[in-house]
Amino acid sequence: MRTRIYLVSCALCFVAGLAGAVLLQHFFAANALGRTTSLTSANQLRSTNHNSHPWGDLEVLEIPLAESENLFPDRDLRLQPPHWFFQGMSQADVEKLFDSASLTEDQKSQLLNTSQIVSNSIIVSPATNVVRDLSSESRRIIYETLARSTNNYAQCYPFRFTFNGFAARFQQSGLASEKIELLRGLTYTNEGTICFADIELLPELLSQSEFNQAIEAFYRYPAYRLRLRIYADSDINALIGYWGKRGMEKRVRPVLESLARLKGDNGTSINISLFFPPFARSRLFTFPDSWSEPQAVREDCIWSSMNFFNEQPDMSFLDSNHSREVLLHDFATIHDHPTYGDLVCLVNHNGDLIHMCVYIADDFVFTKNGINQLQPWVLMKMQDMLLFFPSEKPYRIAILRRKGAESVSSR
Repeated sequence: MRTRIYLVSCALCFVAGLAGAVLLQHFFAANALGRTTSLTSANQLRSTNHNSHPWGDLEVLEIPLAESENLFPDRDLRLQPPHWFFQGMSQADVEKLFDSASLTEDQKSQLLNTSQIVSNSIIVSPATNVVRDLSSESRRIIYETLARSTNNYAQCYPFRFTFNGFAARFQQSGLASEKIELLRGLTYTNEGTICFADIELLPELLSQSEFNQAIEAFYRYPAYRLRLRIYADSDINALIGYWGKRGMEKRVRPVLESLARLKGDNGTSINISLFFPPFARSRLFTFPDSWSEPQAVREDCIWSSMNFFNEQPDMSFLDSNHSREVLLHDFATIHDHPTYGDLVCLVNHNGDLIHMCVYIADDFVFTKNGINQLQPWVLMKMQDMLLFFPSEKPYRIAILRRKGAESVSSR
């Protein structure tokens, strides 16, 4: 699995037993949760049918979350001069690869003139102008080969965007449109995403302020704030049934009923994090290093998901064997649409658990995408979360629900 170095995957194989059980069940296709639903924004007029979803009307605000004190954590690795390591390949293999990559004769000649044989591999040290002038197709073909070795850090861990996500990410970066197009010219496609790997070229192409703006955009986390809009005629009991799971009904009922009494045609809204149990509410939008816990470096997606409904975190979920037993004994695969509190599990073609997060509403999840200190707890769109776990073969998505938990079907 390839992703940025600080997007370390969670435990891949501790759920061999779980995966075996789950794979006997029906899985959602990898894009089954990727429905696009219109969301009510703060300045939109009231929906004509605001009781159409069990979670109610959500207002969505994207938050450009980043840890400013450590915004560029892999600076030294990203800014190294280009060195391409073709692991296990001969000179003839590299020449054949370059022949297939739609290079000009001049590009091919310049690249091969810098090649060196090292043990059973080849190292090519291209000039920055050659790397800059590669076509998107040439970059794709060469970088897909380089990505097979972690020695090629930039190609192994590129920045990934949806096909519409690149423009959206840089739209508010402050960069001029021609600079954004310059960056786009350095991208390539891989595994259904747009990739960018060549940050080392940017100091020569951008001013210092533009470089800082680009770095902030690249490292910005696609996090979201969600608010629930309440109207006088909202179905409060249905909303309590959705947001009050696992014994939270008495906590959410007073505020929901009170908000429904407020006058006004457009209702009022409340941050949904106020409905979260204490653990999830306190962790949301924080980074691990803000918590003085010696085990913070081990707090992965499984630990975070299993503790979602807890008052205080249960440290036993750091034990993979314990987590596996709880999942096998207390949870079951469901075949309906997920609802608040369900566990969303990404399983690869070998049956290994790649990631786990908690479904919130309208294809948003509570997630921590790795065990590194730079991975915050956030609310994220499913489609954004999947970008952190690219795969040559599609994942299966299993939805697990605690046995005995009430089911709320989509309307």
